[in-house]
Amino acid sequence: MGDSLASFEVCPNCKQDYQNNVAYELAKAQVNFVEREFAGDQHAFLYTNALTCRLVVLDVKNENDRCEGEEVISKMLATFEAMKHTAQHRSHLLHPDATKAFEGHANANIATFYHKIGSDDSLQKAKNYFQKAKSIFENEEDELGVMTISNLIENVEAEINGERKCLTQAVEVGLELKKFQLFTKEFGADDNTTTEAGVQLALAMWKEYRTIEAERLLTKLIARSRRVHGEGHDCTIFAISAMQRVHERKVFLKTNGEINVDEVYRVVRYTSDGLKCLVQGPVPKVVFDPRINRSDPSYEGAERTFEVERANVVTSRGTPVVCTGLQKATHLNGKIGDRREFDEDTGRYTIHFEDETLKPVKVKPENIRIVFDL
Repeated sequence: MGDSLASFEVCPNCKQDYQNNVAYELAKAQVNFVEREFAGDQHAFLYTNALTCRLVVLDVKNENDRCEGEEVISKMLATFEAMKHTAQHRSHLLHPDATKAFEGHANANIATFYHKIGSDDSLQKAKNYFQKAKSIFENEEDELGVMTISNLIENVEAEINGERKCLTQAVEVGLELKKFQLFTKEFGADDNTTTEAGVQLALAMWKEYRTIEAERLLTKLIARSRRVHGEGHDCTIFAISAMQRVHERKVFLKTNGEINVDEVYRVVRYTSDGLKCLVQGPVPKVVFDPRINRSDPSYEGAERTFEVERANVVTSRGTPVVCTGLQKATHLNGKIGDRREFDEDTGRYTIHFEDETLKPVKVKPENIRIVFDL
């Protein structure tokens, strides 16, 4: 029974999850198969699992999919209610606690469906189902589940108020690190779920200005995903897309000694023996729309490519740099690190080195060079 249903979700040849339209159609076929071949309360878990698989592949932008999603959710809730009033889950191969945990994840998936829709009514439904999932995870003492759902509830509440909620970056990194470590232990390093968790961890590090760590991790994840899943797999594409974002070296430009913070550029390389930089931009601004829960680039004009004096290029926070030309702390020359805070009083940047045995130091702008490739 398990093998026959697994074939709807995982390719029997390459052992990888189906992708895109294939996953979409097979999830629908799985529901139909279970309804036809495994009817009855004794197969409630199988049915709910098939419904959950169908729900997560539906496109909320499509009206027909939204309507189908409502039908799927109604069936899921009815099935769970029936399970509560029977002894079926006690005689099932799954332990009752495992069944309860599965109900928590199902509620989280229902909440995610409504969260993606993004309307006022749907956001309220998302909040309610996330809260149900959180309650179950608390009873199951699932610390990671509680942390994840609590974050999602905060995000939904902020969106209900027309805002965007952000975790402190240190908390987000800690949460993503726990997820990555858990998935690595439970599913193995080669599993696509583990890879996706690793990408999320890398992005969280990047947002905390730990760009070097993020790039190192993404390099490993991309290599592994290409080897295990293939170049065209969604998992590999996701990791490569993240690397493209993290690898961009963004800067501001000075004009008449003043920094223009309203325009951001990407620096391509040094020219003229390091005296100038080749830059492109301005880079499109990213605008967040809480109603659709995504960020879209806002284009205000065509980008152009041109040279700028190195002295007029101001690195952005998190940029990987290498120290050079230091007269006193000569042992730091050649050491790379992330450019962090700027001290206006001293006119120096704080550099956090990749070598953790080295303490952060403040360095003049002329004593750092951008590292384009790690």
